[in-house]
Amino acid sequence: MKVAENKNAKHQENTILDAFLSSFRIKDIAITDIVPYKRITKEGYLIDTEDNYQAFLKVKTTDLISLNPDDLNRIIYQLTNLCRIYTENLKVLSMTYSTETTEQQMYWKSKINQYRRVISSGKGNVKRYETMLKLALDNFRRVSWVEENLSELTFFFVVYGKSEKEINIRVRDVMRLGGKHFSLQLVDEKNIEKVIFRLTNMNTDL
Repeated sequence: MKVAENKNAKHQENTILDAFLSSFRIKDIAITDIVPYKRITKEGYLIDTEDNYQAFLKVKTTDLISLNPDDLNRIIYQLTNLCRIYTENLKVLSMTYSTETTEQQMYWKSKINQYRRVISSGKGNVKRYETMLKLALDNFRRVSWVEENLSELTFFFVVYGKSEKEINIRVRDVMRLGGKHFSLQLVDEKNIEKVIFRLTNMNTDL
């Protein structure tokens, strides 16, 4: 009888201790609790856990400080006008994001290949093209370094919809109202993953 009582007391102590320590133990968390998205469509739309759609429209970076007062007021008016006319939910999101130099890299790659073909053919002023090739290589290295090492403050408009048809209509409306003024671009399937990674890992570089 005494042994049974000791066992019961010990079991009760272990239960209380387990209950106390459980709050400090690392528990597995569902990925949808951390990143509340189920999938990404081929268009770059995010579908959340409630099957609603989100689209991220990237705003072209503009140096507002260097603008003259008239241009600055024009941008303010355009944003005010967009928010007044577009009455659906719209979020303006800002984050530091890697500098995009893909177009510049492609341009200088094509120039490098062009100059190398001319030099290898031996036609024309070879020394001139050698100098141009050196300049093109330097520029290519420079824009590649910028993308790998520098970041910029980037803004996004986040558009919401309950279905693919609705999100298409709302993206079209926002693009019609502000696409030209803000050079809006729909973030595609590849780049939306980088945006979500950045949102959920704010202290980690892309």
